Amino acid sequence: MNRISSPRNRRVAYAAALHRRKERRARGQTLIEGPNLLSAAIDSRVSIEMVYATDGDRRTQTLCHGEGISLTSVSEQVISRISQTVNPQGPVAVIKIPEAPALRSMNTLVLVRVTDPGNMGTLIRTAAAFGFAIAVTPNATDPWSPKVLRAAAGANFAVRISLVQEDPIPELIEVGLRVVATRSHGGSWPSERLNMHRAILIGNETYGLPVQFVAAAHETITIPISGNTESLNAAVAGAIIMYEMATSGIGT
Repeated sequence: MNRISSPRNRRVAYAAALHRRKERRARGQTLIEGPNLLSAAIDSRVSIEMVYATDGDRRTQTLCHGEGISLTSVSEQVISRISQTVNPQGPVAVIKIPEAPALRSMNTLVLVRVTDPGNMGTLIRTAAAFGFAIAVTPNATDPWSPKVLRAAAGANFAVRISLVQEDPIPELIEVGLRVVATRSHGGSWPSERLNMHRAILIGNETYGLPVQFVAAAHETITIPISGNTESLNAAVAGAIIMYEMATSGIGT
């Protein structure tokens, strides 16, 4: 088994570069961190290119040996360089980003210009829990960034994550989805009488949805809230909507 002790090693720099979106796109690879994400990737049959683990990480060594996965032993300093988190949790692995599936007619959460990795990861994780697909516009954060993967806790491997155009509405309608725009005020609740799958548009954390998307949607939705709160966090709003739709059977 190879061992790397220097954080300046070229193989370490090669892996650490995957924190940059441009590099991930060019190479079709990303990073996952921690034993749970590694196990989730193995279970989902994602292509694992390389695993980096410390000498004392017997669990990862046993797992990789049993699965026939290439493992490189590294120092704690190397794990810190590749991970770039404050308190890194090994192992760290380079994986191939799965091919984005085409949209299909099923309840889908569409993330329009959602830029916070924590919000996106939470929404992906919640979508997995309630049987939703995810669609992401190009001006949103990368759903396969290491930060999103950590926040989603392995849910990326259990959810259909499609990539759509900056204006996704024509694509959504083409596959038979009823487009629902979320608004902080003025919307209603989806009609249970309409037995159609929905595409729920979740907008940017600060600016919400573009007005033209709201105007082009088949209907708008607003979560009733009380008090002086102007609006809900994007991840919270999306989670509430998915829960309510899943438990009431809307769009199924």
